[in-house]
Amino acid sequence: MQTLKELDIQWLKWAYQRPYENSLFIKALIFAGEAMTWMTVLFVAAVAGQLLHSEPLNVLVVRLLLGSLLGIIVFLLCKKFVKRRRPYANEELQRDMNMKIENRDPWYASKAHESFPSGHVLWTTICVSLICFQFGWIYVFGLGWMIPAMIYLRPHLGVHYPSDTITSLLTGIFIAVITLFIAPCIVEYLNSLKKYPCYTYGYWIFISGYLGVAVKIWLGRI
Repeated sequence: MQTLKELDIQWLKWAYQRPYENSLFIKALIFAGEAMTWMTVLFVAAVAGQLLHSEPLNVLVVRLLLGSLLGIIVFLLCKKFVKRRRPYANEELQRDMNMKIENRDPWYASKAHESFPSGHVLWTTICVSLICFQFGWIYVFGLGWMIPAMIYLRPHLGVHYPSDTITSLLTGIFIAVITLFIAPCIVEYLNSLKKYPCYTYGYWIFISGYLGVAVKIWLGRI
């Protein structure tokens, strides 16, 4: 355990000490990994799926809905019961490392005692995994880089420990696998409801309600 703790600190020190620039690219990466970015992707996929009558997009929407719902549950439970100071708020850690760590992401990481888990890594892992599974290798090359980028970025910004990001990665993969097992049953059930005239209205009421609740939760987190 002590060895893992030391590795965690060394990786944090290495990532944080890499040259940092508050560039547009870094800001874009931060925004890209945020929960609301992936909720926007879900909404766009839902609109496109309905307008284009695209079954692959409709299946993706179900998977993203289920995966993000499971992610929200795990995320909120961890934030409620696991109180871990972020690196920038851990003075004892900084004394041991003999260095000052600043909060380079004050907008999304202002809650000092909610380091675990990394939401950016969790959402990105879940959503990128589901999108790549749905559409194939071209999306692995196009989006897959975002997962390791988030794993590096959060310690680099001084707002997460590497152990936060690795645990979030493994949790996101697990949630994505569970989603892929459960989603076909939900898709089959929803397809059986399409014969009813009110299906489309119910679909959009549910999508809008879900996104509304997700936005409310997100606003409470920042």
